[in-house]
Amino acid sequence: MTRILAAGVLCALLAASPAAQTIDHLTIVAPAAPGGGWDQTARALQHVVDVHHLARVAEVQNVPGAAGTIGLSQFVDAQRGNGRTLLVTGLVMVGATLWNDSPVSANQATPIARLTGEFEVIAVPASSPLGDLRALINEFRRRPEAFAWGGGSAGGTDHILAGLVAEAAGVDPRRVNYVAFSGGGEAVAALIGGHVAAGISGYSEFAAHIASGRLRALAISSPSRLPGIEVPTIREGGLDVEMSNWRGLLAPAGLGDADRSTLAGLVRSAVRTDDWRRLLAAREWNDQYLEGEDFAAFLRSEQARYAPIVARLRGPAGSEPITVGRRIVPATVLAGGAMILLLLVTRRLRAREAAPRRIGSGEVLSVCMALAAFLLLLAPIGFVGASTAMFIIVARAFGRLRSDGTTAAAKSHVNVLIVAPAFCLLVYFAFTLGLDLPLPVGRLWSWMR
Repeated sequence: MTRILAAGVLCALLAASPAAQTIDHLTIVAPAAPGGGWDQTARALQHVVDVHHLARVAEVQNVPGAAGTIGLSQFVDAQRGNGRTLLVTGLVMVGATLWNDSPVSANQATPIARLTGEFEVIAVPASSPLGDLRALINEFRRRPEAFAWGGGSAGGTDHILAGLVAEAAGVDPRRVNYVAFSGGGEAVAALIGGHVAAGISGYSEFAAHIASGRLRALAISSPSRLPGIEVPTIREGGLDVEMSNWRGLLAPAGLGDADRSTLAGLVRSAVRTDDWRRLLAAREWNDQYLEGEDFAAFLRSEQARYAPIVARLRGPAGSEPITVGRRIVPATVLAGGAMILLLLVTRRLRAREAAPRRIGSGEVLSVCMALAAFLLLLAPIGFVGASTAMFIIVARAFGRLRSDGTTAAAKSHVNVLIVAPAFCLLVYFAFTLGLDLPLPVGRLWSWMR
């Protein structure tokens, strides 16, 4: 009798425990059409939940549109406090909410877990003359607007990677000529047909075409080379870029601790099964499981990381990509203003000398020559190099560089050669980073990189 009572008490305790609760009807919302990555993730989880009886019934509901933001919006509005539903999310959704200035975001849901990740690959048609990533970047730097990138939705993972690559290569992301396709099949067809110069997608989307020889993979966005995939990383191509197209799960906001614990426990149990691991291997997904507050912190970091690049890809409302010609104007105005300031300072210094003299026509001519040299050098060596040369010419014209072979003359040369480039670098970073006003980098610098 005692044993029976003890067993009954134990069963009651287990039944009351959140970890032991069984969800009657679990709904997994895939905010995309059937067949895509989010739908595959939802159905993989549904399969494992069914096989291992982690819920009595599990179903997948597809809510396609706007890179997941329509499904997210419905989920946030209609499912608050519902402890029997999950939404598949991922980096694409993070990018879409930023790109579209969406009134809803993942911050209005409850992070449960990151599940998987897939690295992006940059590929070209087999007929392309571009043999490696360095060659591609050199071609892209030469004429950014004429170099077409193909990939998924605007503001999505593929588009973001193109922006990161551009930024790392010293090209303003607003100059990226990105062609968005509604599906992976369209993007592959455009790439193979030569309608775009390069394509970006998850490796699994391009894998069959790479194996058949119709596409050539130039780089992959992983931190290091992947076993079984003979594709160099983007970092090996000289750019400090890595990115994973991760996928995870959100629960509605307003959950009690018991409901949140139950959903987290269900997902944790599912990803620990051999069936889940077999599905990962079959789909070539990387296991990137991260749960609870760690996943919430990761989600916040992803939003902070990608918000600036999405903003730069979009540019100001109604703006056009900033071309080299449009950069020359502010750079020239800036350099001209700096020269006027230098003239005023020099005149002030000479007024203090024992035998001051007026600025002559020869010095004015030297200033004009300095400005002409600046304009000629701006495109090939960039703002810093051109403005440094201009300052040295002006300094020599106004006697700040002595040429009498004395120690003082050598010292004056050293001072100018140190101060001029340092000042020009300071101005360059103040305008490009502080004021977001792009200044020319120069073809020579781009080629060296």
